[in-house]
Amino acid sequence: MKRIETPARLITPEGKTIELASETYRQIQKLLNSGKTLDSRPRRVAEIQATYGKYAGKVSLTQALLAERRIELEREESKLKRHYD
Repeated sequence: MKRIETPARLITPEGKTIELASETYRQIQKLLNSGKTLDSRPRRVAEIQATYGKYAGKVSLTQALLAERRIELEREESKLKRHYD
């Protein structure tokens, strides 16, 4: 009797179903069966906390990027005004 292969499905936490190719499914199985685990949640949290505030008191990169973007926009607007005046 010939075995009919059903496509493997992955269900995301949001409930979305994704069909997987046979090779992809085998790779996932191999990874899961290898016994390798990702870093534990407490370890990841500790790493985040260790770097949190690392740059406190220094120049905010976000603010620097926003200021740079503001200057770019002013330049673009002046070019457009020159072009259309």
